[in-house]
Amino acid sequence: MSNVTLQQVRGYLTTQQWSLVSTPDAFIEVWRCQGEKGGELLLPTEQAIDKDFLLNESLRKLASIKDSVVSEIIREVRELTENLVSIRVAHRDVNDGSIPLEDGIALNANAKELISAAANAALERRPLYQGRPPALVSALLQSARLGQTTHGSYVIHVFCKDPPQNDQPMDFARVTTRVLGSALTGLKSALEKYEESGNTILFEEALTRGASANLCDAIAKFSGKDRARTVEISLSADAVDQLAPSPRTIIEFPPSHQPHLRVAAEYFRQTYTLLNETIIGVVERLDRRAEQDAGVVRVATTLSNGVQRSVSVQLGINEYPGAIHAHENKQLVRVSGNVIVTPRTASMVEPTGFRIYGNFELFE
Repeated sequence: MSNVTLQQVRGYLTTQQWSLVSTPDAFIEVWRCQGEKGGELLLPTEQAIDKDFLLNESLRKLASIKDSVVSEIIREVRELTENLVSIRVAHRDVNDGSIPLEDGIALNANAKELISAAANAALERRPLYQGRPPALVSALLQSARLGQTTHGSYVIHVFCKDPPQNDQPMDFARVTTRVLGSALTGLKSALEKYEESGNTILFEEALTRGASANLCDAIAKFSGKDRARTVEISLSADAVDQLAPSPRTIIEFPPSHQPHLRVAAEYFRQTYTLLNETIIGVVERLDRRAEQDAGVVRVATTLSNGVQRSVSVQLGINEYPGAIHAHENKQLVRVSGNVIVTPRTASMVEPTGFRIYGNFELFE
């Protein structure tokens, strides 16, 4: 069996500059390509009783015309008519085309997580996806197919297509593939910039392009238990009904990105550190022991990444009285330092430059 349909073969021929020139009867089609020597091909129609046998014969003829083999033609047909995601891991321990069993299992399992993260992002951008996925995402995962592995270090292929009964107005598989490309490109750019600056705020741009903690986790686990392998993800949206095939997108994550992927995942899980952060806000709570002159204040503010939090700040004996005055008079305060954020808390480490703003001073 060819594992491709007549519709897919027709779509493939169209992208390769073949054209349908005649239909002698209800059971056969004649296709021709001026650019190929002997470029005439007979295709069965859906009405042909032995269409599967005839389709295989057509593929053999096409392989002969293109000086190729049937398996390669089928691979090309699927690449151009389905949404293909290929995941390649490279390291000397997989150069022979094999991979440790445990890592191979993880590679296949996290391929599903990668597609799931992109499909969720196609519906709604979020830093973390939890719980039961939407019905459209579940249907896409159920219809996705794992292709045969190929040589080249170690490579697996995932073919994404919409389920047969899909009634959505959009080609969700194609949209998911393109969102995945956007998310991977945005994440790689953010990782490279973070490597230079150490500023986690850079991951916000990747979030808007579809990156998430789920995506980061999947890529990290592709690299193996020791996180030593280079991960290369290539993808292409199907080319059917397009004027030209979509260019293949290739994104590579070297082992040096592994520590930064963990930081990005923690950031998306709302566990991160904002370096050299300056906050401005209202003192909403004071907390100190009776026998102490210093204490902790909580400042309601909006962080530089747009998140609204109440930040705990430890003030010394010289600053705390000013915080009391600001609290009683509802004045704004300003303080700088590194802010550690978790899902439940936000606190500033080694605060400096605490000051109180007057009624109009902030706008000067």
